[in-house]
Amino acid sequence: MTDLALQQPIESAAAHTLLEQYSSGDFFFNSPTRAMLASDWRISRSIQGSDAEQTLQALFKEGADGELDAPIVVGVLPFADDRPGCLMLPNKVRSMAPIGEWAAREPEPSLDLQAIAATPIPDYQGYCTNVATALEEFRSGRLSKLVLARTLKVKTRDSVPIAPVLQRLMKRNPDAYVFASPTTPEGGSVFLGASPELIVRRTGRHISVNPLAGSTARRADAKEDQAAAAELLRSPKDLYEHSFVVEDIVRLLTPLCRELHVPEGPELLSTNKLWHLSTRIEGELADPATTSLAVARALHPTPAVCGVPTQDAFAAIRRWEGFERELFSGMVGWCDANGDGEWALSLRCAQASANELVLYAGAGTVEGSDPDAEFAETGTKLGTMLAAFGLDERLGQLHHSTSLPSEKES
Repeated sequence: MTDLALQQPIESAAAHTLLEQYSSGDFFFNSPTRAMLASDWRISRSIQGSDAEQTLQALFKEGADGELDAPIVVGVLPFADDRPGCLMLPNKVRSMAPIGEWAAREPEPSLDLQAIAATPIPDYQGYCTNVATALEEFRSGRLSKLVLARTLKVKTRDSVPIAPVLQRLMKRNPDAYVFASPTTPEGGSVFLGASPELIVRRTGRHISVNPLAGSTARRADAKEDQAAAAELLRSPKDLYEHSFVVEDIVRLLTPLCRELHVPEGPELLSTNKLWHLSTRIEGELADPATTSLAVARALHPTPAVCGVPTQDAFAAIRRWEGFERELFSGMVGWCDANGDGEWALSLRCAQASANELVLYAGAGTVEGSDPDAEFAETGTKLGTMLAAFGLDERLGQLHHSTSLPSEKES
């Protein structure tokens, strides 16, 4: 059952209903173009990233054989191809115009979630050592850019109610790709977040790709905030980092497209926590059979989440980070039987299960990066999800494992 009233103005009751209908085993996706709630899985498969396109086509075939009207496949795919993701074919899909602006006008739901312990992995010293090691690799010429990530494991007193967290994410990030998805066919845990970055949107032959790289924290004072944004737009280090991403994406898109339009330089994109350098690339696919997922897979992992050269950066991430990224810096989205769809990078995200949250954040490291600044940047990014859960954003800057008998004391 599909409702595609995407051009209709959103009424408060309809938006509320969409969130009220959400349950922890469902798939939710709100982008600048639509809101979607998918449920009642006809087929749900755990897959490795390398099997994604083959599985997509198999799901569409099974949907057609079962006379499913206008099948849509939704899901999450991992950063590394040898880790599991999940693609799902729902019996029920409800779609409407995006509800981010509605959420921005609504009162923010309150949450009474209390953290009782928090553990950064790697800790401050370990993360700074990783950045310092990367700087040595840059000087030797073995790497040009490396994205280094860390996690924050938070134990909570009670389990997390997902629907109000989604509304809080949209209120604070109305233009983001806000999502929630089961991580396995069996359910159990929910992967959710508010990504600022579009991998690809495909409508017919037309594609849009919007890489981000280079960022700085927002400031509370309006004049200082604008000054920080202007400084980012002329920062040699951040422009250098951004150029790697754009050049690599253009290289990968060129054989797929008969036309490609690339701006001369980046512009600014803002979230409630950060300013980002952003380049919106538009193209026309050479082959109309190339699906949105196929384009996303061709680009992944970009230097925005991995590094340059890609294979060497990927190997360094696996050696140094000290944890598996799993779905973090993979992709989340949907694709229909025509190949149209949207896929966002799974950033500003967390995995919620029972009484534990695992939050993820990374920062692009290039020649001239400072270990302390990179740690602070990842802490700012962790703040997006901490705030959405109603937790103290200062937890993102923790240097080591800490017990928290009460958040007021932390």
